[in-house]
Amino acid sequence: MIQVKDPQCLLTPSQESNHLTHNQKLKQLMIHSQKPNQLIQNRKPNQLAQDRESNQLAHNQKPNQLLQHQKPNQLLQEQEPDQLLQEQEILLNVGEESLSIAGVTGGSQDFTLVEADVSLTGNEWKRHPIVTGPEAPCILGIDFLQNGYFKDPKGFRWAFGIAAVETEGVKQLNTLPGLSENPSVVGLLKVEEQQVPIATSIVHRRQYRTTRDAVIPLHEMIRELESQGGVSKTHSPFNSPIWPVRKSDGGWRLTVDYRALNEVTPPLSAAVPDMLELQYELESKAAKWYATIDIANAFFSIPLAAECRPQFAFTWRGVQYTWNRLPQGWKHSPTICHGLIQAALEKGEAPEHLQYIDDIIVWGNTAMEVFKKGEKIIQILLKAGFAIKKSKIKGPAREIQFLGVKWHDGRRQIPTEVINKITAMCPPTNKRETQAFLGAIGFWRMHIPEYSQIVSPLYLVTRKKNDFHWGPEQQQAFAQIKQEIAHAVALGPVRTGPDVKNVLYSAAGNNGLSWSLWQKGPGETRGQPLGSWS
Repeated sequence: MIQVKDPQCLLTPSQESNHLTHNQKLKQLMIHSQKPNQLIQNRKPNQLAQDRESNQLAHNQKPNQLLQHQKPNQLLQEQEPDQLLQEQEILLNVGEESLSIAGVTGGSQDFTLVEADVSLTGNEWKRHPIVTGPEAPCILGIDFLQNGYFKDPKGFRWAFGIAAVETEGVKQLNTLPGLSENPSVVGLLKVEEQQVPIATSIVHRRQYRTTRDAVIPLHEMIRELESQGGVSKTHSPFNSPIWPVRKSDGGWRLTVDYRALNEVTPPLSAAVPDMLELQYELESKAAKWYATIDIANAFFSIPLAAECRPQFAFTWRGVQYTWNRLPQGWKHSPTICHGLIQAALEKGEAPEHLQYIDDIIVWGNTAMEVFKKGEKIIQILLKAGFAIKKSKIKGPAREIQFLGVKWHDGRRQIPTEVINKITAMCPPTNKRETQAFLGAIGFWRMHIPEYSQIVSPLYLVTRKKNDFHWGPEQQQAFAQIKQEIAHAVALGPVRTGPDVKNVLYSAAGNNGLSWSLWQKGPGETRGQPLGSWS
């Protein structure tokens, strides 16, 4: 049994007999939209070009007739407005009959025809043939279909679209023993207390006013850390202000503003890998399954030598504390933490993985392969003294997020929540808001052809010598880049072999240069994009 986790998809219910020919089964998958009220078109014709992924599919050159369904299996019964959406369960009997669909780029992809016993009401079950595949390619015309509905004979309304489901039965890493459910858990690495660079002069900065919402959480965190030996009361000539940072889950991270201290701290050779290089390497694996491991409070797990602690002093509610463990906000903490975790994994002979400070990812072609790799790494980390929270272990899964990027079959994609956040942003009203918007979209520039040319009007209003003026040119650029983000293509995977060709496209315009790198395989007209630069 497969249960729908993200009910967004649609099938066309049919009342026909189960004994159908191949062509009759295929017809049940086609969407007939002759009636005007079945589809609502809200996009300009030229926006179809923005759905330009290399694996777009069509059947018999009728771009809006085929509905492909990701990972065998799901439905959304969208009832009347006053009724709640409910998850549906689908029982699949996978058959041997397959279907090859030619793509608009000249390539083809094989799909499997299966039959699903579908309950529309929770009581009555009926069988319907559907097409399934391991991934959800961008269907030419799907943008139209997502605005349309289908009513079955019972009057229930169904929406067209594509969404992922999770297959029950895959053993998850977060079920392993030794993982913690305590959100504040802190480990203690079994190493000697670390000798770290000491500031060349005393730095003393008073505590500034903190956000009211953070006061109670900070107080609780400091008390918890004191009970666990992470901080202790002290009297030191050094002092730096607390600088709380809100986490993505709404909680708070205890960081200290060590900017002044960092300026007088001797250098240390950086050992943290480049994030983009890690993405390139992971992309080259073209894996089918992934799992991620995030060590809980990794910095706070690393003990400091007593003579190094006074420089990290801070004051909270009139009491001065200092760190007995590696603090967050200090410039050498990431390098030291990354190196110690790397050493622990090497000592334990960890299987192949990628590591960025306290974030680790493993991959493989099967769920079991990934599970065994992840299990080994978790055992090594726990034995070394680190703590790991259950909630910070993800996978094995076909799709996962690592370093803020969504990964699927070796392809890099912009996460849906990022797209939603960016597209919901309102036009900036000053330079600071414009800079914040550019910062939010800049990380994804490799997904956007001619990015620099599109956003150049926005950069103009951020220059110091220019007054802020939001005109039609800025509004057009703002709307266009949000549209490009919403329809950004996936990048990769990187392929190798004598039949794979690398193709570099370049262009020059009034606003600068742009180029993009693609790979073409046998039978592909356009190929797969690897990245865009401008």
